[in-house]
Amino acid sequence: MNTNVAVKLDPALVTETPVLLPINAVERETGITKELLRMWERRYGFPSPERDAQGDRIYPLAQITKLRLLRRLIDAGFRPGKVINLETAELERMLRSQTQSRHEVPEELEAELLTVLKTHDVNQVRDYLAHQLLKMGLEHFVVDFMQHANTIVGDTWMRGLVEIHEEHLFTEQVQNIVRQAISNLRAVNRPPRILLTTPPEETHTQGILMVEALLRLDDADAVCYGAQMPVKDIVQAVQRHKMNIVALSFSASYPTTKAIEYLEELRFRLPLAVEIWGGGASLRSTRRSVEAVKFFHDLPSIRQAVKNWRIAHGPR
Repeated sequence: MNTNVAVKLDPALVTETPVLLPINAVERETGITKELLRMWERRYGFPSPERDAQGDRIYPLAQITKLRLLRRLIDAGFRPGKVINLETAELERMLRSQTQSRHEVPEELEAELLTVLKTHDVNQVRDYLAHQLLKMGLEHFVVDFMQHANTIVGDTWMRGLVEIHEEHLFTEQVQNIVRQAISNLRAVNRPPRILLTTPPEETHTQGILMVEALLRLDDADAVCYGAQMPVKDIVQAVQRHKMNIVALSFSASYPTTKAIEYLEELRFRLPLAVEIWGGGASLRSTRRSVEAVKFFHDLPSIRQAVKNWRIAHGPR
């Protein structure tokens, strides 16, 4: 018997097994929480996962690509209900339009960032960012470099040019650099005293870190308490450290309804003399408001609010 006879298969009969990812992997790849994925599925019919042998959700790559686009558009201020049922091609067109309508991102910056991130070398990434900070100073590094760089990393990740681990490398190193720069600033005792944090299950801290840097440069006594702070802990910190303002950040992956409920509870538990400020992409896409809570959508408006607070309260 000849065992070396080659058997040719009709290519039309050969099908590749589709790649299907579990919900934990989809959360990591898109930055959209499992809770939000399930809520969109119930409310809008998308995503529409398949089920594995155990009955758990598994998602095809095409849906993950669309989820990435949705996250970027929601970051830009679109409401989920307005975009979630559009075709992928239309979402891509909208995102290109949004990118073009923003302040133009220097092409050389994108090339530099991609080059250094593709080295996968922590030291090279750190040295590049440290050089930019030294050259520009902290204020321009936050306002000019970080905002452009965040856009570039987000857009190139969505286009598949940057892997999720490369995005994490950039985020971790840029935050380390900014934290070190803040620690080198002179001590501030001038009011207002501002507590910066995020709610439970909100791990994105880059927004509050940027705010902390700018407010410290404006001689505001801004203190970052890190991420995921329960309401009761905020109330205790406000009482113990005599905070004037609590500022919270809610990223696009944080459910808007949950953000509103959190702010309502916090407002109920804090005296009205303590101001509550909310910001981030999750709040940008809602028309709802919370009584006696201020929403902010950009860095200049937060800096101006501190000036207004000082005018209203006078020298202390």
